[in-house]
Amino acid sequence: MAIDGTGLAPGERIRLFRRRAGLTQEQCAQLKGCTVSAWRKWESGGRRVTGFADWVEIARILGVRDVYKLTGLPAGELPQPPADHAAVPAIRTALFTFNPDLSGPPDLDRLAAAVDRAWTVWQERRSYAEIGARLPALVAELRATVAHADRTEREPAARIAVLLYFLVRAFTKRVGVPDLALVAADRASTAAQTLADPGYRAAAAWNLGMSLYPQGHAELVAALARDATAELGPRLAEAPPQWWSVLGALHLLRAVQLVRLRDEHAALGELQAAEEIGRRTGDRNDFRIFFGPTNVGLHRVWLAVEQSRPAEAIRLADQYDVTGAPSVQRRFAHYVTLARAYCMRSEDVAAIHMLLRAERESAWDLRYHADARAVVRDLLRRENSLTRADLRPLAERLGMLGT
Repeated sequence: MAIDGTGLAPGERIRLFRRRAGLTQEQCAQLKGCTVSAWRKWESGGRRVTGFADWVEIARILGVRDVYKLTGLPAGELPQPPADHAAVPAIRTALFTFNPDLSGPPDLDRLAAAVDRAWTVWQERRSYAEIGARLPALVAELRATVAHADRTEREPAARIAVLLYFLVRAFTKRVGVPDLALVAADRASTAAQTLADPGYRAAAAWNLGMSLYPQGHAELVAALARDATAELGPRLAEAPPQWWSVLGALHLLRAVQLVRLRDEHAALGELQAAEEIGRRTGDRNDFRIFFGPTNVGLHRVWLAVEQSRPAEAIRLADQYDVTGAPSVQRRFAHYVTLARAYCMRSEDVAAIHMLLRAERESAWDLRYHADARAVVRDLLRRENSLTRADLRPLAERLGMLGT
């Protein structure tokens, strides 16, 4: 009889097909480029495989041609990118049109104020509709302004360009258009390189890394963060708070990449460096990058979950009040992390509560967040009378019933 793993959990399926292929856990970990501990946790269920790209690679290693046989999930239940947001075609046109027109003389003060207002909407209200409506006109005006700027206007125009392209990167990444996110991040970096201010260049490196790492370039992003940190280092003696803040953000970015690369000891060192900087800066939002003791703490909570230590994550989370954090995205991500922690402990009511809090922060983000959908799938498999009333409507809103 063919071995298909019917009725088994995903981790048990991985173990089944590994044994069928005649491979040891050590061999598989070497082929995957992860630690043996990580592979064992995948098989035991102590850590979930949440990325579709990871599933494809594991299937290749084990010689399984149909990923469904490993996941046990139909394609409709696997994380899928969202359909293009309605604003994407207009944003694409604004980014690439050959000769953007400026109806009047450049007004850098007005444009800077408009970009600042748009960032406030994004960070504080997370209105995809409103930002999607604003970005095309802002990008078109920026490009035309830069083209017409005289020598005295070039530097302030470049500063505006950096922050606007940061926002374009953040928006297009979230609506699932990685090619535009990378273009925007590259343009921000190009604009930053024209400035004498190393803080802008460091912030642009962070922004570029945020575009690259979801595409699987952990080593490249870790090196980018390291090099940007090294450039700031000799200048820190008289550095303004903004430089220290972006330096801390770069340490956090590098820590995340090192976790992805399974170098958790080095990741802890980066977190410690960020923590020391956070004590110096306090919570800040320089270059529209949220950094400070709170964000360092949220990363420690996330790392504990990644290392399959949910009790520690929940204990750590009690030390940080994120309700006043200026970034919707950070609050949202933290609630999803805690939902994962509670789900790992089979505390399903608490997990649902955290998912609902995340949904209140950003329903759009929740619908397409791979970790959140993985938690909902686990909760649905063991739903009961205590969880059904809240879980079923949530799953329905996420489009996860009837698939």
